[in-house]
Amino acid sequence: MGELDYRPFPEERDDEFRAFMRYAFSPKEGPYDPEEDDDDREHLADYRGLFDGEEPVAVCGHHDFTLRIRGRDRDAAGLSAVASPPEHRRRGHIERLLNESLTEYRGGDVRFSVLWPFEHPFYRRYGWATVNRYRWVKTPPEQLAFAAERSADPAGDDGDGDEAGEFRRLDEDDHDAAAGLLAATAERYDFTMARTEAWWRERTLRGWKTDPYVYGFERDGDLRALLSYAFEERDDGDGRAMVVSDAAVADPADWDRVFRFCRDHDSQVERVRLRLPASVSVLDRVEDPRAVTEELRTGPMFRLVDVPAALRALEPDSGLATEFALAVDDPLVDWHDRLVRVTVADGAVDAERVGTGEDGSAPAVDVTARIGALSQLYAGYREVDDLRAHAALDLADGAPDGLAADLAALFPPRRTFLREGF
Repeated sequence: MGELDYRPFPEERDDEFRAFMRYAFSPKEGPYDPEEDDDDREHLADYRGLFDGEEPVAVCGHHDFTLRIRGRDRDAAGLSAVASPPEHRRRGHIERLLNESLTEYRGGDVRFSVLWPFEHPFYRRYGWATVNRYRWVKTPPEQLAFAAERSADPAGDDGDGDEAGEFRRLDEDDHDAAAGLLAATAERYDFTMARTEAWWRERTLRGWKTDPYVYGFERDGDLRALLSYAFEERDDGDGRAMVVSDAAVADPADWDRVFRFCRDHDSQVERVRLRLPASVSVLDRVEDPRAVTEELRTGPMFRLVDVPAALRALEPDSGLATEFALAVDDPLVDWHDRLVRVTVADGAVDAERVGTGEDGSAPAVDVTARIGALSQLYAGYREVDDLRAHAALDLADGAPDGLAADLAALFPPRRTFLREGF
């Protein structure tokens, strides 16, 4: 094997990339045959490969999008389709591919990376960490009748003085309306994506196997809620189910619109399954909670690409003033090997790498954090005391007084929910 080269995967070899994807993620469908492939979707990822000469030994996809992180829309890189053919596995190729991907992100001034893991321990080993949970609800549709009880005649008043709206099926022309709805959602949940027109067209309105139904609730010309769903027949005793893979509302009160819409499918399905934010529950409102199952599941994973650059993007309270030396334990990249001197003052953060002194001595370390834990703290998903209790973040005995409180003020908790798969 010669020296490996990381580079874009040639567009003319797209069939080869799809063959990798089939083997890695859908092997039961058998070998990929381009003659049988009628997929005409626009693929939104940029493909990368690690090559031995002209032979790819590992591949992945890069998505560029904008996420709301700590109250601001920020560029992020979505990593997907990470795979290696069986004859090239267990040789460190995936680790090299991940390292090269982060190097590329850093060179493009992208500070954040997110992914949906096929296996959490695998990516945790390389510094990604869970960034949100979601609630998976399974219920007979009639248990959602509480939502219908709050709604008046669809042709009249909805009970709060506004004219009642209506549900309608959404299409490509509804991107702008959906963008406004998602902007409202982003005010409550960090990691809400600003969907481009291409994403709305190719990923919201279309599915991998079957295109979903996408409906929205509109009132006075404003889109107040949307949901994406499909119907599924199962052999586990649940029968036919309405599976809501995505839902968003402009205001928490609009969740009842979504639940009522699902209830109204009681003549078609035996079960409704919904993926909801972790903060949204129906157990206290249904008639029989024992008929309903709610399960909290872990969602996507997140990591900081370049810690000093990410810290400089923070906007702390102007009254916060602190200084500390941060050591980052990163198993994947070497640019976190040096300490970072962090200074917070006047509503801004300065973060610079520091080396050893003239006598070869290293500066004293105040805070030591694993990159995954630091990423969760940055996202607002976990708090300082929680991370310290689980040995993922450590304050040195000689750290400045009150540093734990200062870190808590620098990284206040945020509500996170990244819904989009990629």
